Amino acid sequence: MRKRRWFQFALASFLSTVALAISPQPPAAQDQAQVAAPKCNLIHAELPVAGLNDPTSSDPNKLTPVDASTKDMILKSGLPCEAINIPKGPNPATPSIANRQRGFDFYSWLTFIALNSPSGRPGEIASSRADTKALWEDGTMFKPLLDVMLPNEERPEWNKAVIPPACAKLHAEHPDRMVVKMIEESFNEPFKTGALIDQQNNYAIFDILMNHAMFDYIVAHKLHSRAGQASDENSSLRVDFPAGHHDKTGAGDPGAIMLKVSWRILTQQEIDENKFHRVEALVAMPEVPDETGTPPCLAKTLGLVGMHIVHKTAARPQWIWSSFEHADNVPEINDVQTRKLKPSYSFFDPSCLDENKCPFNATPPRPWDPEYAAELQFHKTADGKQFHSQIVRMTNLTDATNAINGKFQSILGDTVWTHYIMIGTQWPSSFPCTGDHSSGPDPKTDFDKQPDMNCAPAPTFLANSTLETFSQGSIPQASSSCMACHGNATSYLRRSASAANDPKEKFMNQSDFTFMLEKAR
Repeated sequence: MRKRRWFQFALASFLSTVALAISPQPPAAQDQAQVAAPKCNLIHAELPVAGLNDPTSSDPNKLTPVDASTKDMILKSGLPCEAINIPKGPNPATPSIANRQRGFDFYSWLTFIALNSPSGRPGEIASSRADTKALWEDGTMFKPLLDVMLPNEERPEWNKAVIPPACAKLHAEHPDRMVVKMIEESFNEPFKTGALIDQQNNYAIFDILMNHAMFDYIVAHKLHSRAGQASDENSSLRVDFPAGHHDKTGAGDPGAIMLKVSWRILTQQEIDENKFHRVEALVAMPEVPDETGTPPCLAKTLGLVGMHIVHKTAARPQWIWSSFEHADNVPEINDVQTRKLKPSYSFFDPSCLDENKCPFNATPPRPWDPEYAAELQFHKTADGKQFHSQIVRMTNLTDATNAINGKFQSILGDTVWTHYIMIGTQWPSSFPCTGDHSSGPDPKTDFDKQPDMNCAPAPTFLANSTLETFSQGSIPQASSSCMACHGNATSYLRRSASAANDPKEKFMNQSDFTFMLEKAR
């Protein structure tokens, strides 16, 4: 238990270099790491009267500035354990939901900065280069999903990375390279809606990771295997990952955090330009039914193009959903209509605006499975041409989103992170509903007590152009909404026969807003 708290506090702030070490330590070293770990980040969107790091006071007429006066504190204060949201704002005419949205967006940027700060060099994001390893890429802080959901009911170990046999030789030669293990969900978008292909005809690659708190919960409850999930001891379990929290002094715990990231293979020119955060990776291609032999392992330079950060907190047990993208991924529909386009994009060709020739947001021609011989190049079309996706963001970013993006980009100086933008933050806006969910050890998420287990997500729709490419829009139950989608996630848990007809046992949040548990083997 002491070790678990140590990791949670280390993630809460990332400011203690001692706390970043994962290798076993003697008890004295662990105690020192616990004491050295700083508090949760308490900065929030409304200007505190008693100081920037005081969540207990605020001036309703002022917003916390994001400029040179606050730069050091914002960049160095670490991870918020939960959002501090005060719905007043300087303009009484502004609806409270808009003020709250700014508060959650402020929190999202703080979280993005904390997680992408350099591993082993806390508080130095202002000096990050394109190839600087980020905190979340440090194997001591987050673990890939496929290193947890192992075959044959094997119990995963936090310190143990799983290297595919095809990558063994390359990994031995380059042990510092990131290992990306691909399955269908690594190239086929949610609900099997298709592959995303960049302008160089390469597949976009997706990966899912969890922090130590989630890992501990999964292992403790034997949720890493289907048999464990379906066991008698789990028949009455309501999956409830630990929630982030803090007190007014900043003491707290970040709780559960999951990440979904998207990558694309960079060209040499893009590597030289240093506009993408990049990693040297070993990519184990997925097993494909029609292919023979072992899927190859490829050495590739990957550039980060998308990032979901999903954080469960005591006040928001439906999690807070933060979404970021590279600014050069795609144009917005308004940019296309007004012809205000950049010279190039990762997933859009500005020289082909005829939708008859280059249909927007069209899924690629089947088959979608990668071919081993082609490595991660998509197959040619029937007429022998290369295919690339022509993606447009169908919902323009709001003026408020663009404004807060500009402010945070300004304090990131000339780092690679100025090339990334927040798409938005989705959060549960029905406060009585969230209160129901957060009372007691088990969230009340059944239809008898609360019809809307998602608690009115705001905004209603949120789509990342690289992670929900083909489900953008404004149609309920069809268009992308992080919470509406993940609220349907299930697991292999079963209820005991005696409880099957008990109305008190009608809870639907069996996997606590994550599809991770469905990947158990």
